[in-house]
Amino acid sequence: MFPKKKKTNPLLKVQRLPGQSLRDEKERLIDNRLTLFYWSTAVLWALWAVEEFHAVTNHPPEPRLLLCLAIVATGISVIVFRRLFQAFRHLNRGERGELRVAEVLDDLRSHGYRAFHDLTRDGFNIDHVVVGPAGVFAIETKFQSGQGEITFRNGEGLFIDGFPEEKDSLKQARGNAREIHQLIKDNCGLYEWVWPLVVFVGNWRVKNDWRSTDARVFTTDRLVNHIVNQQPRLKQSEIKLIASHLERSAKS
Repeated sequence: MFPKKKKTNPLLKVQRLPGQSLRDEKERLIDNRLTLFYWSTAVLWALWAVEEFHAVTNHPPEPRLLLCLAIVATGISVIVFRRLFQAFRHLNRGERGELRVAEVLDDLRSHGYRAFHDLTRDGFNIDHVVVGPAGVFAIETKFQSGQGEITFRNGEGLFIDGFPEEKDSLKQARGNAREIHQLIKDNCGLYEWVWPLVVFVGNWRVKNDWRSTDARVFTTDRLVNHIVNQQPRLKQSEIKLIASHLERSAKS
């Protein structure tokens, strides 16, 4: 008789970590762009060095053509590296911001809340989703350098230290909330309102004067208190049901 083959368990899916999409994007940039330009430039310079050696040793050389190609490749690589540097700096800041917010959200566990990070959807990701007694919260994280005051003006949006915000983070937060609302409705059969929140990481203060908006903006030091101080609206059975489907969506 042949020995029975042992059954192999499939790899367990793991919950995505804060900033996972940003790390994936950095790896994609390295694999698809940085490596190509680095090695192509290095190879051309190596070929030119070989031809130059041939010229010194009286072999029939063609160093000028390779030198021109190496210079062109170097110029292109410098441009690409500068753009990649800007992209990596942006991604690193975003990753640090999401990790900081995840660290703050961890304090909610003692209050009966669960947090899920980096939920990937169709073409975008939701930074954080929190579910607990006060309901469900979809959180958009923003890392903003500098310092100053963040204000909201009816019909105009957010202003960062007096200047209009470049990206409409309130719109992003509302879109995230709608997506989570639909997920809960389709999978849990619950028509549950999802609170859209924007959290700014950095040395900022938010002017507490909000009108005519369903989305709210906070800094990390005020986020937990806002959620905890809301009136309870979900039963434990509903929290567990919603959390189970969010956990499934947060795995990759």
